[in-house]
Amino acid sequence: MSTVLHYHRGRVALHAILQGLGVKAGDEVILQAYTCAAVVEPLLRLGVKPVYVDIDRESFGPDPDLIAEAVTSRTRAVIVQHTFGIPVPVEEIDVDVPIIEDCAHVTPGLIDTSRSAAAFYSFEWGKPVVAGIGGSAVVHDPELADVMWEHYARYTAPPESRELMTDAEYLAFRAADRAGVVWRMRSLYRQLSGMGLVVGSYAPDPRTSAEYGWRMSQGTRSRLAARIATGRAELKRRRELTDAYEIELHRVVPGVPLKFPAVVADKQEALLAAAAAGLELSDWFATPVHPLSGVDLARAGYVAGSCPNAEWAAAHVVTLPVRAATRRDSIGRAADLLAELRPVGAHA
Repeated sequence: MSTVLHYHRGRVALHAILQGLGVKAGDEVILQAYTCAAVVEPLLRLGVKPVYVDIDRESFGPDPDLIAEAVTSRTRAVIVQHTFGIPVPVEEIDVDVPIIEDCAHVTPGLIDTSRSAAAFYSFEWGKPVVAGIGGSAVVHDPELADVMWEHYARYTAPPESRELMTDAEYLAFRAADRAGVVWRMRSLYRQLSGMGLVVGSYAPDPRTSAEYGWRMSQGTRSRLAARIATGRAELKRRRELTDAYEIELHRVVPGVPLKFPAVVADKQEALLAAAAAGLELSDWFATPVHPLSGVDLARAGYVAGSCPNAEWAAAHVVTLPVRAATRRDSIGRAADLLAELRPVGAHA
């Protein structure tokens, strides 16, 4: 029997899992490059050293052999990321430390995570299930569950101002989603979050952010079950869209991905061409620890050149939408555009 605990964000759930495992400053946690800064944030907050391993170019998840090679006497956990919702073969990861599954790109219940100590999910904008700002931990290890449940009493509800902002953002998202313009709102959202008018994806200073002491907002919690049920009901349609992408782009993607990956020669050229054609194309992940670059990337513990596959993917992989509302005719148009941009003989 698994224990489910709800936190203010997916990264807060990861932080709680790590604390429950007794991970502390000076310890090491293995994770893949080609990830989001939100995954690294809890490690840095705890004073943990992130140990990056390279990805497999087919799954965009961590290479199981490289994970095993990276384990040291200081390793306390391994985070396995199901990138774009493409499942990683967790059973092939042979380590003697707890495995934590990053399911932020996965519809809850779609992937069996019972081989790991715990998994965490996110329900914010851009995820397969959107209920509002919030995340959950699904804990399989009974001892870990007991510790986390004891710690859970320390978490409090977000302040009322944050509750109201979260609900307003959710209503705005639903309106934009129904109008089919969510992807066109990204730039505006980033501008507003930078001005503090909406809740952004990243805290100004994660090491001192109060969010790490908050539970999931009441509004998100009240919507969550219904939104997960809707997400599961949409899986058949999303798999049909994936099948159509596979035919057009000549690439097989297992499971039901959040986004469909494709390779291009020049990422910025592809993004600009898609925007001009009115097609949705995303740049996840733009750096080995998205969206960090330069000094910020180094501060996150990433060493340039250490994960060549991740750096290749950051430079050449774009993603296409697999939302249930995605129009089938847009898939053919996107395939025609990518055929002009993709390097000859390239394989994702």
